[in-house]
Amino acid sequence: MKRLMLLFCLLASFIACSDDKDNPEEPEMPITDLQLPTVNPVAGDNVTIAGKGFAQDCKIQVKPEGAAEAVDATIVEVTDAGITFKVSVDVAGKCKVILLQGGKSYELGDITFAEIPDVEATLYGVFADETTTSVCPIDVTAQRRGKAVFTLDSDIDGIVADNHGVVYYKAITFVDNKSTYELRYYDIKAGEGGKIAWADAGRCFSIATDGEKLYALTYDTESYDINLYSVGRDGNAELVNTYSDQFELEYIRLYSTGGTFLYGEEYMFVGLRIDMGSDVYHVSINGELADDYYDCVAAKDMMKSYHFVKTDGKYYVFKNNEGEDATAQATVHEFEEEYEWYGDDYNNPVVATIDNYFTDQVYDPTTGLIYGILGEDGDGILPFDPKTNKVLEPWMGSGCVALVYIKK
Repeated sequence: MKRLMLLFCLLASFIACSDDKDNPEEPEMPITDLQLPTVNPVAGDNVTIAGKGFAQDCKIQVKPEGAAEAVDATIVEVTDAGITFKVSVDVAGKCKVILLQGGKSYELGDITFAEIPDVEATLYGVFADETTTSVCPIDVTAQRRGKAVFTLDSDIDGIVADNHGVVYYKAITFVDNKSTYELRYYDIKAGEGGKIAWADAGRCFSIATDGEKLYALTYDTESYDINLYSVGRDGNAELVNTYSDQFELEYIRLYSTGGTFLYGEEYMFVGLRIDMGSDVYHVSINGELADDYYDCVAAKDMMKSYHFVKTDGKYYVFKNNEGEDATAQATVHEFEEEYEWYGDDYNNPVVATIDNYFTDQVYDPTTGLIYGILGEDGDGILPFDPKTNKVLEPWMGSGCVALVYIKK
C-alpha cells in the first residue's frame, strides 16, 4: 500500500512538472507603481504613463481594438518616474498598450485615444509624422495641435505667410537623385494651393514676406550677385534689387523681417529690410558652394547662429553657440531700432539666456509671445515673453519642425 501511495505521488509530481513546461508562467512585470492616464489623450499628444522600472532602450507599441498588428509609438522621454510617448495622429479609439523591454513583451493596459480636435489659433506648425507632413494650428496653452489645414507631399526648407492667409513654402524635390527647389503656396481661406511656376524658383535660397508680397532671394554662381525678387502666385516675378560685390564689403550689421538669410560661396548672412526698402546688411561666414546649390547641411547649422524677430515695439536677436566644443545655449539680445544692432554682445547686452538650442523664432501678436523650436533634436516648442524677457514652459516632443504665424 505504501509503495502504491509513493508511486501515485511520483506520478502526480511528474504530471505537475509537465504542465509547468506546457504552460510557462507569464514574465514578471518589471514596472512597479504603474498608473495609466485617467483622461483620454488625443492622438498625437504626449502621453505619460507613471511607473518605476522603464528602461532607456524600451519600446512602446499600441494595438487598436480589432487591429491585426500593433504599431510603434514614438518615445519622447524615459525617467525614473515614468515614460512619455506619442502615437500617430491616425490612431483613434481603444488601444492595448504594450511594453517591449529586455527581450520580453508586457501588456500595460488599455488607453482610449480621442480624435484631433478643431483648434482656433494664429500660430501654426509643420508636423512631420511617420507617414505625413502637415500644417496644423497650435493650441500653445494646452500644448496640442489641431486638425491639419493641409498636407505636404515633400520636405520644406522655409515657410512664411502673408496677411491674407496665404502660406508660401520652399518644397524640396528630388530629380535624378539631386535635390531641387520649388516654390508653392496654399490659400487657407480658399482651401486650395499649387506650384508657383517661376523659372528661377530652383535657384531660390530664401523667402520672406512683408505681409502683402512674397519676396525671394536667388544667387548667381557666376557673377556672385544676390537678386531680390517680388514673386506672384502666377509665377510673374519683378526684380527689386541686385546686390553685387558682397564679398568685398566689410561687416556692418544684421536685420531681417523674415529671419536671417544665408547663401553659398563664402557663406554670408544677409538681412534684408524688406518692409523698409532695399538696404542690405551682412556679415560673411566661410563656407563652400557645390553644384550651384549651397550646402544644405552646413546652411542649417549656420542658421542656428543668428535669427532676428520684430515684435510690436522692439527687435530681438537670438544667437546660438556654434562650433564642435560649444555648449547648447542661446542668448537673447534686445534693441529698439534696426540700426542699433552692431553684432556680438557689445552694445547689445544679453537680456536672457536659454540653456539649449533655440531656432526659427516667430512672433505671434495675438498672444504677444515669440515661439521657437527648442532642443538639439528640434522638436520642442518654447514660448519667449518679450514683455518680461522670460522663457515659459516648453512643449517638448511636439513633433513640430517649423512655425509660421497666420493672421486670422
